[in-house]
Amino acid sequence: MDLINCPVCEHQILSRIGTICPNCGHTVKYFEGNKKRKEYSKYFALSIFVPFTSFLIVLFSAVNKIAFFTAIILFIILAVYTIPLRYNKLFFTNYEKYLFWGIWLLGNGLIVTMIYNLLNKL
Repeated sequence: MDLINCPVCEHQILSRIGTICPNCGHTVKYFEGNKKRKEYSKYFALSIFVPFTSFLIVLFSAVNKIAFFTAIILFIILAVYTIPLRYNKLFFTNYEKYLFWGIWLLGNGLIVTMIYNLLNKL
């Protein structure tokens, strides 16, 4: 069993979600505890933030060819950085793995479609 220090009183408690500290009554939340959960929360934020940011960058840079091609290169780098294959060991269940693959494919697929349409207009 993994033990962590209570964030409130530093008493050792189990790292399982829902564990209540017998000393102060603090309840362990989902993203408290082991390092894997903290990395998971960072990846979750990245998987939402990066496609949205890539979309805005590509959209607003479409007025200038040099900026547009730079934005495409940046999009490719960010898409490779956030691919779920790199973060496979963070997922607790197969459902989470499929969910993140779905989010990644949908978000990046829509951006690729937008890039294709903008390239046809140039």
